[in-house]
Amino acid sequence: MVAAVDDGVDARGYFHWNLLDNWEWGHWEPTFGLVAVDRTTFERAPKPALAWLGGLASESRMVDDLLCGDGRI
Repeated sequence: MVAAVDDGVDARGYFHWNLLDNWEWGHWEPTFGLVAVDRTTFERAPKPALAWLGGLASESRMVDDLLCGDGRI
């Protein structure tokens, strides 16, 4: 997203693709959900990214507020 903004994209928001790790194209990997799913018990556990993204949303922070000096979030 940082690279897109650097290229001039007007990025005003972010939509995360998946809440849960899921069976995608016949595979469990890669995992990209905000909540991990145990493949045996189907127990769910929040990943650190869930808290980070939730904090970002609750604070209504913009991308510019998150950029480090080297362009990373």
